[in-house]
Amino acid sequence: MSSRPRLYLNHDADFDWLRAVEFGRVTEDQPEECWQPLSPAFAYLAEEAGGRIVGFAIEDFPQFDEDDAEVSAIWGDPRFDVPVLGLTDASAGEIVLAARSHFNGHDSINRSIFGMAADVEGEVAVERWRHCLEAGDSMAHFALGYTLLELGKNAEAYRHLRHYTEIAPMGSWNWCWYGRAAEAIGELSEARTAYLRAIELEAEGGEATDADERLAALDSPQR
Repeated sequence: MSSRPRLYLNHDADFDWLRAVEFGRVTEDQPEECWQPLSPAFAYLAEEAGGRIVGFAIEDFPQFDEDDAEVSAIWGDPRFDVPVLGLTDASAGEIVLAARSHFNGHDSINRSIFGMAADVEGEVAVERWRHCLEAGDSMAHFALGYTLLELGKNAEAYRHLRHYTEIAPMGSWNWCWYGRAAEAIGELSEARTAYLRAIELEAEGGEATDADERLAALDSPQR
């Protein structure tokens, strides 16, 4: 059985980026040491610092020059399989060429569904976030999780939000929402740990959350 990563392609035409990452992973909120940039526009993603390469990300994809000497390494190892493109044992450079032809300036289907899900609320949003997740976009775990939590479906929300901190560990809001879900199902020690991690990430430059207030309320004697 091949040990090559089987990549899932995620293309957003409005933001001009391409993400090619092993199925079940995301490129968002990854540790900085996991990125191996070749240029300002291209970087490989490793599963851990110095570890196996599990995909890559490209900014300004329409203008990306795969023949630029700065990124010449994309024509060698590592190699990947990309089922949607019919590619096996392909370099990042080969994937870039095939993806450009495949998408032809259009969003990947998950991004179309993502946009539709972001435009609605409640049960309709849940249905669309599920569709986005079923289309292979693991980013949808986060939005599906907080939407479920807002609807009071706490146990299901907890599963998705906990999982998202595992695959996107550097997002302060990821941990804050996980904490809220843990709190909602009565896992108070777990909630406290999640809120503390959110606060740590904020101190390291992450987005501001309300984790400190939620932690204070959790530890309040009046609770």
